[in-house]
Amino acid sequence: MNVETDQSEVQGQREAPEQPSSEDHQVPAAGQPDFQKIPSLAIQVITNPIGFYQEMPRSGGLLDPLIFMVILSVVAGVLSAVLSTMGLGLGGAMAGGLIAIIMVPIFVVIFGFVGAGIAYVIWNIMGSQENFETAFRCVAYTAAIAPITAILKLVPYLGSFASALWPMALLAIASIHVHRRSKQASWVVFGVIGAILALISVSGEHTSRQLMSGMDDWAEIIERQQQ
Repeated sequence: MNVETDQSEVQGQREAPEQPSSEDHQVPAAGQPDFQKIPSLAIQVITNPIGFYQEMPRSGGLLDPLIFMVILSVVAGVLSAVLSTMGLGLGGAMAGGLIAIIMVPIFVVIFGFVGAGIAYVIWNIMGSQENFETAFRCVAYTAAIAPITAILKLVPYLGSFASALWPMALLAIASIHVHRRSKQASWVVFGVIGAILALISVSGEHTSRQLMSGMDDWAEIIERQQQ
């Protein structure tokens, strides 16, 4: 019996690192969304968008960002509905908020993929080598601002501006830090798109306010005639 060999074996067993048990190290199941991370991700997108997009995984599937986008949009719809019941916001917001709560999952899926497709084309024209999944992730996480813009809509036209310009600012940051495009080109491209969307959004709100004002006038006239 070789005493030196036995001693080396014993010493090796003592020095060998302990393997973590399944209780100490639990790996989430593949494809299982982590709902607990959604609030912290939303806060990071809002407070530190540069850091968020610098660290954002470019792959990992579409499910997590899609669920993030749907949940944040539903929260925005609920806020709009609640504020309208308090008499706040643009007239008719309650109906719009309730419809949004019901229909938002469908529309978010549709417009989320359409918006990501448009962004993907734009980034390809700008010379990005990233794939559609990366573009979708960049677009999906801009939904973090949806609850805030829903509240900002209490102020006439402010919510319309924020809803148009803020997402484009986030996409400009994503263009710089994810797609590695130049700062100047990124801000010019998405700044122009944001300006166009803001003009459309503000014009739509102005038209809506005029229609609501006209309906209120007609209601007053009818009420007077009935008296």
